[in-house]
Amino acid sequence: MVIMTVGLVAMAAMMAIMLRMQMMGRNETAAVRLIQSKIDQIVNINFSTNPSVNVGGSLSADDTGYFDTPAAGFKRRWKIDAISGETKVRKLTVRIIPTINDRRTNAEVEISTIIRSP
Repeated sequence: MVIMTVGLVAMAAMMAIMLRMQMMGRNETAAVRLIQSKIDQIVNINFSTNPSVNVGGSLSADDTGYFDTPAAGFKRRWKIDAISGETKVRKLTVRIIPTINDRRTNAEVEISTIIRSP
């Protein structure tokens, strides 16, 4: 009985860990999808005719025009940097910040890419 009890307790602990890891994986996948949707949105904008792709933004604070709440539980910030000598190329960095901090959520997820005006 003792051996069986120890085995069942160990399996219960392992199932709890597996559930937490599955939830963290799901949240990270959702964050990457939200980042990709913002990158896709900005890539399709012409730099010269649309002021929303001006250089600016912040990853540490909410700058007007450079942050949103794309889904419950997440805040999205992005920053657009100029690349010296280039007028049609920008560096775009998008960060997803979980607004619910518990053991089921990951830390912030950030992706940087180079975008070019069409």
